[in-house]
Amino acid sequence: MRKIGAWIGSSVLIVGVACFLQVPRQFAGEKDVKKFSKKSEANLEAKRALIQQELQTLKAHPWAGEYYYGDGLGVNVDLSLAPKSGFAFTWNGCLGLYDLNYGDVVETDGRIRLVLRLPNESEGFRGIAPEFIPVVWGERHYLISPEEVVKFANAINAGFEPRGGAGGRFLLRRDDVSKSVSGFPNLPPQYSEYLLKQPIEAEISSVKESRIEGSERITTAVLNVGTAQGVRQGMEFWVYEPSAIYGLAQITSVGSSYSEATIDQYEADKPRLPSPGWKLSTHVGCDQECGQTKEK
Repeated sequence: MRKIGAWIGSSVLIVGVACFLQVPRQFAGEKDVKKFSKKSEANLEAKRALIQQELQTLKAHPWAGEYYYGDGLGVNVDLSLAPKSGFAFTWNGCLGLYDLNYGDVVETDGRIRLVLRLPNESEGFRGIAPEFIPVVWGERHYLISPEEVVKFANAINAGFEPRGGAGGRFLLRRDDVSKSVSGFPNLPPQYSEYLLKQPIEAEISSVKESRIEGSERITTAVLNVGTAQGVRQGMEFWVYEPSAIYGLAQITSVGSSYSEATIDQYEADKPRLPSPGWKLSTHVGCDQECGQTKEK
């Protein structure tokens, strides 16, 4: 579990610094004046009240509800939605409200589309995905944007989901945070191969290049696993040996018995450069659990 501690520590540090870089609504640019007006906030609260009233009349609805993801610091995203009343979205950070939106909801082919009434810019600490896939996992209900399905599968493989508390990277219905799961979530069929019954372990065969981009060191490495071992493009691996190293590798290309990955490290930590022989796993706690089948 040492890697989880390192991951949490680094995340808190990043968010702490980012809090000072956020621009609260009172300093928003001219284009945001209407968005953060008293009228917009009143419309938001009226919409939220309608949604809450409708939710009280619904029972066992497949996706309606009040959802949250965040860390309790700079990222606190709330999304309430119901089929007739629409949706209400807010993003609160260290200094208050950073974004809001509201509108209608349209369900088409198993996907939920938000009809946004206000401008939506997905950058920095702002924005909401315009479309979601309702995902049911045991007694839990998630809303996952199509662009983040692979990331959600990676979080499951790593052990971050199902999360034990409110905080997390994906929208989870608030009432479901303590509910149990079984088996795998109902992801679209094309993503089923991303969900692993047991971790995939890998080793660095060679290192191609290493460079610094902003605050991160990015290293391109070749791993000794490929499609034959279940590796798919976009999967994430975590360094577990050397044990004191924090590093996240994302698969960028895959062959039958090898794959290429980029390994991200925070340059401020003055990291050791990845080298042949380093071991990685799709599961974060692999330094204690490698070789054990995950029970779902």
